[in-house]
Amino acid sequence: MTTAAPRVRQPGPTPEHGTPQCYRRGCHRPECTSAATASARKWKYLRATGRSGFVPADKVIARIWRLRAAGLTDNEIRTAARLSPSHIYQIIRTKKPVMHSTAARIFAVPVPENSGPSRNGALIPRLGTRRRLQVLVAEGWPAKALDERLGTGQGYTAYLLRGEGNDIVRLSTAEAVRALYTQLVDQRPEEHGVPAHLAKPTRTRAARKGWVGFAYWDADDFDNPNFTPAVEATPRFIELAENGLELERLGHTRQQAAERLGVTKDNLQAAIGRYRKATQQELHPRPETAQAA
Repeated sequence: MTTAAPRVRQPGPTPEHGTPQCYRRGCHRPECTSAATASARKWKYLRATGRSGFVPADKVIARIWRLRAAGLTDNEIRTAARLSPSHIYQIIRTKKPVMHSTAARIFAVPVPENSGPSRNGALIPRLGTRRRLQVLVAEGWPAKALDERLGTGQGYTAYLLRGEGNDIVRLSTAEAVRALYTQLVDQRPEEHGVPAHLAKPTRTRAARKGWVGFAYWDADDFDNPNFTPAVEATPRFIELAENGLELERLGHTRQQAAERLGVTKDNLQAAIGRYRKATQQELHPRPETAQAA
């Protein structure tokens, strides 16, 4: 009769008790064993029903970049999401599907609301910054008006709009553009001092370049290099809001609806708010719009 070799403790941070990871490290406390059993049953059920226990890597990578852009270091993200030291690097490098439990922990890391310019020297891909500015231009905001609101020299917005691929920009600049985008989302430039004779040609030039407005973007889309707006489809926020509200009518909470739709609760909340605002505008159009009709 042979005796099973004792488990050798794997390197890395010690996981919390009551998790499958702790059981796999050799801990047989009741709560760790129960967690491992529940995890095994879950995976067996998913396989039997033809469902995947994985999340596409592009969504997780976009979330990581958003957390980085908000000022979090990789070490802070790893600690908050309870990941191993090299896990973030592996996700970004391999681009393989990520386990649902791992993705859920990453999406559970809150994005700082007011991270401030504490890490001005940090550099991040320019993609999200460029896309946010493209959306604002598509809505009729001239580059000069955006320069003024950003407090930069004339021509800086045009510089940020140029370039392809994942060239880089300072974190402080990305934060300033993100804050400006949040401030101007769903705002018509004509109602904020931009003359109509400037806003209209700005929209026309953006349309020629294929840039689309707010309706086709979610907050997590901007930093996702694998996302391309489907301009012929229903605007993303409408589709997301209608699906979310339908799930709520079926008895799901907003958090549960967000998880089923593969987005954060904040994103779903924002989409529903924009959807309701758009619906109200259709029911009660502005006087000039009604006269034109």
